[in-house]
Amino acid sequence: MDAREFGARIKKIASVISRPGPSKADAFLVVCRNGIGWEDIYYLTGFLGTSGALVITGGGGRLFVDARYTEAAEESCRHADVSVLSGASPLGAAIEYIENACASRVAFGGSDLSFVSYREMARAFGEANLVNLSGILAAMRRRKSKYEIGCIIEAIRIASDAFAATSAKCGPGMAECQFAARLEFEVTECGGYIAMRPMVASGTRTAMPHASPTEKKFERGDMVVVDFCVRRLGYVCDITRMMSIGGADENVRKFYSILRWAQAEAAALLGHGRAASEVDGAARSVMEGAGLGRYFTHGLGHGIGLAVHEAPSVSGMSRAVLADGDVITLEPGFYRPGCLGMRVEDDYLVTKTGAKKLSEAFAPDIAVVG
Repeated sequence: MDAREFGARIKKIASVISRPGPSKADAFLVVCRNGIGWEDIYYLTGFLGTSGALVITGGGGRLFVDARYTEAAEESCRHADVSVLSGASPLGAAIEYIENACASRVAFGGSDLSFVSYREMARAFGEANLVNLSGILAAMRRRKSKYEIGCIIEAIRIASDAFAATSAKCGPGMAECQFAARLEFEVTECGGYIAMRPMVASGTRTAMPHASPTEKKFERGDMVVVDFCVRRLGYVCDITRMMSIGGADENVRKFYSILRWAQAEAAALLGHGRAASEVDGAARSVMEGAGLGRYFTHGLGHGIGLAVHEAPSVSGMSRAVLADGDVITLEPGFYRPGCLGMRVEDDYLVTKTGAKKLSEAFAPDIAVVG
């Protein structure tokens, strides 16, 4: 990524807090603690670490890290000053820095700020002087740049190659957990890494929407759901594919065609200014017409980027309006307890005139193995 893009993001935050109104503040604080919240600091500076605090003022940004990250921070941060600490915590040093600047009103951002961090900030500045601007940062992260979209497409390529390599080695007798481990290995071999533990469920366990892989072995005739997220250069894809151990029967293929139809109907509505709830409704209408509506028990999709789940939410309850630059999943599914579950999931870029299916090259057909 062009380092100037980080500088533009910091300047945008500085501009927001300088305007008169409820968002006006003397400083903007973002915290990463114990690996939680790294996405926002990475988005604004390019620094990737498990601990750090970023302060943005009208004069620019300053990143506080401990000595473990001396070289990493100095190498990655081109548009923020870096303070390397010995002894003090990044948040403690950031608070002291803000206090020395005589700031009276402090904004904070980040959807994963811990209560411990918030309490430390409240003790220092007083709750009345804190303003939550997490929504502004989330809105900035929603609109993906060409570089970010390229990273997601590359993650999808890795996911496709890794899934093909893993399924080629699969057959009756392989355990769900063995498949998951092999998939993680192949993702690494292809140049990415798994963003969260793969979901692998076979047989009647496919009716569990978020089943963790177990020692259950694949049996001939089983359907298998594989839901996995690959990260490349910070950014993730989120894909679900179906496998059949042996051939899938005609009835199963009919169910899967209904899911593909529901996804296509939803994708046809995608575009800038479209209500996310309306997109969800298009898929749900197909499922209900096929008699599967009551088994479609979750929202249609969600945003992806640096995090596996981020804005916007795509569900019947969502109040989000889709916008140019959103990257979202569309993942219709059905789950009949004790019987069968199926899901198909692909990643889409919302544009001013419609949408682009980023995972077009990752064939959605049921993979027949064994």
